[in-house]
Amino acid sequence: MRHVLLSLLLLSLPAFAAEKSINAQSFIRDIGYRVGDVVEQRVEVIVPAGFELDESSLPKRLGAGAHIELRDVTHQTERVSKGMKHTFLFDWQVFRTLRDVRPIPLRALDLQFRQGSEILVARLQPAEILMAPMLPTMLTKEQATPREAIEPQIQPLQPILQQLAWSIVGLLVAVLYFAWRFDCLPFKTQHASPFRKAQREIRRLGKQQEALPQSMRILSRAFNDYANTAVTQEGLKYFFSQHPETQPLQAEIEKFFLATQELFFAGKSETISKPEVEKLARQLSLMETP
Repeated sequence: MRHVLLSLLLLSLPAFAAEKSINAQSFIRDIGYRVGDVVEQRVEVIVPAGFELDESSLPKRLGAGAHIELRDVTHQTERVSKGMKHTFLFDWQVFRTLRDVRPIPLRALDLQFRQGSEILVARLQPAEILMAPMLPTMLTKEQATPREAIEPQIQPLQPILQQLAWSIVGLLVAVLYFAWRFDCLPFKTQHASPFRKAQREIRRLGKQQEALPQSMRILSRAFNDYANTAVTQEGLKYFFSQHPETQPLQAEIEKFFLATQELFFAGKSETISKPEVEKLARQLSLMETP
């Protein structure tokens, strides 16, 4: 009976896991910080294989001290000959300015690694950084004396007005060019740039079912407007003599009028395609443009 009670007593006692300390290294730049700067602290810990980090032992964010807060923590591991190397990057941000130069301590770190009931603890004393104030610690008489106000210099307006005038002239020239290019000038003749108009209308047809006959009608009317008379296949010789600028496209124009005759009078649409009609209209529109 005594042995049974002794066993129950031993079972009821809390079990304390073995805890051992291990060495850890901390790397940090000690000086050169002002308000708003981020302090990067790198901690390296090597533990035997099988031990894993206890996430609850990491410091909590926001609350490292009166002048510095923990913003972010990154953790990386790599296998080494002695076991597993853990690398921590702690980002501490300075958010409160000081009146003088003095060291500011970071938080002490107790990083725990567990394997079953065994615990390894890496203890690091608080690292310190040297904080600089926003204002100089000592002000000389020259620095404390307010400076005289600097009067603004008078800038000549003539160069600015000339630049503005040239900009307005350039804008007007651009507007006039595009108005002429797209036949929007009110004083142009009614039949100005017929091939450019035809090319835009043919392009808008896209791949409609009746795109080929419609595009051929549009381009045929453009020839009539360009020549100020009806242009047919039989009158092409006279057309080329009156408009020698179209002779480089003579073969394409003759093919187009032959296809027009076969489509509208014989119902054959195999002689020419809609892309070919659009290409001819584009070439003729380029011929119109100086």
